[in-house]
Amino acid sequence: MFKGEKGKSKPESPDRLNRLVAGTKLTGDLTANSSLRVDGEIVGNIECKGKFVLGQDGVVAGNINAAEVEIDGKVEGQINAEVLLILHQTAVVHGDIQTGRIVIEDGAQIEGNIQTGDAGKNSKGMFGKSINKPNGKKLETSEAVY
Repeated sequence: MFKGEKGKSKPESPDRLNRLVAGTKLTGDLTANSSLRVDGEIVGNIECKGKFVLGQDGVVAGNINAAEVEIDGKVEGQINAEVLLILHQTAVVHGDIQTGRIVIEDGAQIEGNIQTGDAGKNSKGMFGKSINKPNGKKLETSEAVY
């Protein structure tokens, strides 16, 4: 980041994109003040202030916290998408999900609980807080109609 006129750091724009390319493996927690795309592998938790995108060959073994999340690859951990979660047809998720809204394409695989809407937004899982603890509310299930 560059220093402003008064010597203060300017915050990163959520529109900026960080990228971890295919063939790269990162071990440890990752925090991004802007958007992030991963086509490689991350073993650790991710906190992203912007949009997080996991490419088709991407793998995350850890929890994901982001404003928006789009998954094409494999996740072994919990996903907390404050606004929107999109699971494309090649997505594989093993873990619980909390999100404001969710889009699931035909072929996406999920093994875990899904909490959406106001229940997902008001949970204690937003940005860095644990989503392992139950909040005392009953989870509702829904069926897709084709």
